[in-house]
Amino acid sequence: MNDSIYAISVSFMLILLGGLTFHRLTSKTTPEGARALLRPSGRLALMGILLTAAYIFSMPCVYQVLELFVPISNGTDLIAKCCAMTAVAVLGLHLAIAYGSETATSWIIGKRGALAGVIAASGVLITLLIADTPEASPRLELYQDQPAVEWNEGIVLAYTAYVLGPLLLPVLRDSRRNPLRFGRLASRLIFVGFVLSMARVIGYPLELRAGAEAFYIFEMVTHVSTACVVLGLWAFAFARSRQLARKTFDTGLSIK
Repeated sequence: MNDSIYAISVSFMLILLGGLTFHRLTSKTTPEGARALLRPSGRLALMGILLTAAYIFSMPCVYQVLELFVPISNGTDLIAKCCAMTAVAVLGLHLAIAYGSETATSWIIGKRGALAGVIAASGVLITLLIADTPEASPRLELYQDQPAVEWNEGIVLAYTAYVLGPLLLPVLRDSRRNPLRFGRLASRLIFVGFVLSMARVIGYPLELRAGAEAFYIFEMVTHVSTACVVLGLWAFAFARSRQLARKTFDTGLSIK
């Protein structure tokens, strides 16, 4: 039952991410009023590609094949998690620029951001090497009771919180002040997604005590969070497709 729910949620996420990525890759022109959020389109496309890859790599049928080629046991999980963390960093940078938050921008791509990324990637690698994972297991599901695996997942969650944390206030402000109804809706969806991600980080100790049986339930929180963010980006794309007034759109997305 849990596997079925997880498969359905992953399929839903692939449809959302794939649609958003395809939309950005095939867009020949970007209306002036939307450029505050969507310039350059490559950022959204890159985020979509990386997140889609992370989900696909974690699918059992793909995971088993890739495991034949990676040099370390469950190295595919490492690749998937690095793709996911990079996607989060790209998303964070994209929204930091879109919302005009210099603090969030410097936090994500400055020296601190680079150091945090290196530490997170190194931590995921080291904990995977320390863990005893002889058999291929997507998302290391078979080894959730090992401390090294717990740290492995915790590092990914912590890095996500590091990137999204500085964006909470700018997104919240825009969800209240944006003069466009769809602009407010988009920011609210993104804000809900960020809050859910932060909630999972804060509740991670509870997740560990809940045991492996609750693993899929907590994973669903991440999926819902991702869905909210992607739908928020879609809401901005919808506003752009309606050719809303340029000045109003630019003003609504600028947070000083």
